[in-house]
Amino acid sequence: MNTLRLSILCSLFLAAAITTTASDEAAAQQFTLPPGFNVGEELVYKVYWGFIPVGKTRIVSRWIEEDGRRLLAIRYRTRSNRFIAAIYPVDDLIESIIDPTTFLPVRFVKKLKEGHRRNDEVTTFDFEKGEAHWVDYFKKRTKTYPIDPDTRDIVSFMYFMRAHRFESGERREFRVMADEKIYDLFVSAGDIEEVKLKRFGRVKSIRLEPEAAFEGLFVRKGKVTVWVSRDDRSLVTRMVGSIPVASIHVVLWEVRGPGDDFWIQRTNEILHKENDEKEDPEVEKALRELDE
Repeated sequence: MNTLRLSILCSLFLAAAITTTASDEAAAQQFTLPPGFNVGEELVYKVYWGFIPVGKTRIVSRWIEEDGRRLLAIRYRTRSNRFIAAIYPVDDLIESIIDPTTFLPVRFVKKLKEGHRRNDEVTTFDFEKGEAHWVDYFKKRTKTYPIDPDTRDIVSFMYFMRAHRFESGERREFRVMADEKIYDLFVSAGDIEEVKLKRFGRVKSIRLEPEAAFEGLFVRKGKVTVWVSRDDRSLVTRMVGSIPVASIHVVLWEVRGPGDDFWIQRTNEILHKENDEKEDPEVEKALRELDE
């Protein structure tokens, strides 16, 4: 099930708008939320193994209170559907707790359930001391390592990048935290193309080809291509991960939450129509089988 594993690893790139210039010290001091992003946004992506639907990734954002502080929580939840779960069940949770003033991470949580494999890891960031503390609760391991003033985990980094644009022909290098280490991430921007989405029609998106020197974002032996919408939302519209034996396709399925733009209106129209259809038992059964 290496192909399914690839889909879960690549799900970290969903909702990422790789459309920025390199972060600088000034950006770390004061941050303005991306213009197309509202807290409460909820994104749903459908994951395919070849042409077979294998699961969904849901990404939600919300305000939380901790120790008298108002923080932003962004959570990724990826689950296999019933068809795949009978063979290789997947239930992955990845969450970043972020200081909204600087958009720097406070805590990064990774809990993976994939077949018989389990992960339960937490990284806390101490920018005053310039270090991060990593704990692996399953393997009973800990590690403390140095960080830069603007170090971000992969989730907070992705949303941070939604505030700016990446232009065709550019290639940029970044440093992000993953797998209890700091790694280099390279992103090359290609042409602006029209991505055809079943639920949203044709959407102008810029093609991005990321490369990273670590497992957990991209598989070294595979290739990942990502398309990001050119509107204010800067959403990943489609992603393709290729490996020698198969390909993984991830497509934008729903956009919910505050706002009344094209994405929200179209999602509401679709959900309203589906609710009406589900009143017919035969149609409901057919839709459920299609989703599985």
